[in-house]
Amino acid sequence: MAIKLEAGKKYYYCTCGKSSDEVFCNGAHKGTSFTPKEFTVSETKEYSLCDCKKTSNIPFCDGSHSK
Repeated sequence: MAIKLEAGKKYYYCTCGKSSDEVFCNGAHKGTSFTPKEFTVSETKEYSLCDCKKTSNIPFCDGSHSK
């Protein structure tokens, strides 16, 4: 999923896969052992975020979905 992110802003990547906001945490993990991954970016631009949860570079897509 390609999305424009702002430099220095805190984002929370969904690690449980239950969020209706796709890659961003909406609190759906509550009551599970999952916690969101907080991250920031250093440059405002479009980034490819992983929505399959198979990446080894959370939260960024590394092409693992096609392997």
